[in-house]
Amino acid sequence: MYSLLYSLYYSLRRVQKAYRDDNGIRYRFSTFLIGYIEAYYNLNVVKQFRNKPSHESGVTEVKREQKIIVSLTSFPARINVVWIAIETLLRQSMKPDEIILWLAEEQFPNKDDDLPKELLQQKERGLTIRYCDDLRSHKKYFYTMQEYPEDLIILTDDDAFYSKDLVEKLYKLHQENPEDIVCMTTAIIYPDIHTAPTYWTRPLRGERIIHSETAQPFTGQGTLYPPHSIPDEAFNAELIKELCLHADDLWLKYMSMRNGVKTTVMYKERSMPVGIYGTPESSLWHINGEERQNDIQWENILRYFGELNDSIQK
Repeated sequence: MYSLLYSLYYSLRRVQKAYRDDNGIRYRFSTFLIGYIEAYYNLNVVKQFRNKPSHESGVTEVKREQKIIVSLTSFPARINVVWIAIETLLRQSMKPDEIILWLAEEQFPNKDDDLPKELLQQKERGLTIRYCDDLRSHKKYFYTMQEYPEDLIILTDDDAFYSKDLVEKLYKLHQENPEDIVCMTTAIIYPDIHTAPTYWTRPLRGERIIHSETAQPFTGQGTLYPPHSIPDEAFNAELIKELCLHADDLWLKYMSMRNGVKTTVMYKERSMPVGIYGTPESSLWHINGEERQNDIQWENILRYFGELNDSIQK
């Protein structure tokens, strides 16, 4: 049931975006249903989390030989709601081996003393909280991939309710496509690598995307990276700060292309996590999409690595 609901939410968001400009019945109806679904999760589901807290561990007790690690980050504006996203990750049908939340030490100088009790309580059920240098959204992958180079890394965001079967679906898709990065949703780099992200396309609802060179994963909606899919040069912190500090998705996509790693996207039930109230206005989508920062940062990357762009494109 929850898989169908998340798939419906994805479809409604697509309809809403497609008919946003005409403000007609399809736009208004999709907006109404989206609001209803979001209200159900933000009011009813959060109430259930509070009133019926789970005491079950959210991670495996016996660790796999090749671990499945969920990694995410947050910042002060969302620290009071990130526990909601993590709660959905702690209640997965297939439990990961670890769930790691990365926080910038300069933003939380007192470490755990700066965190809400709902978040700290989740440590008892398997959440690991780590402190690091501030690399903005890049924190969610930067340290985990380097510490666990032989394991499977699933990236998520801090602003959404994830479906109960997210880890299970991504793992099964990985088993079918072990060399690929696998994800829930994507944009398509089209017609070529020099096209600005503003003009990249979205796949059709029933389109199947397998072993794609041009699919750019939306990492925060659930993306699994196999070992060594991202090259070592991606972990140059100074270069990240110089070229692409606010767009980890673009950085990871370009680096995977340089590494020759392809992407496979979930099919048929492509889905989107339901948003948590109060988070969209501070999201990277809002900052980068509305202000065209994605285009600037993609151009930064292309300009810096210019001598390799033609070979990647071919």
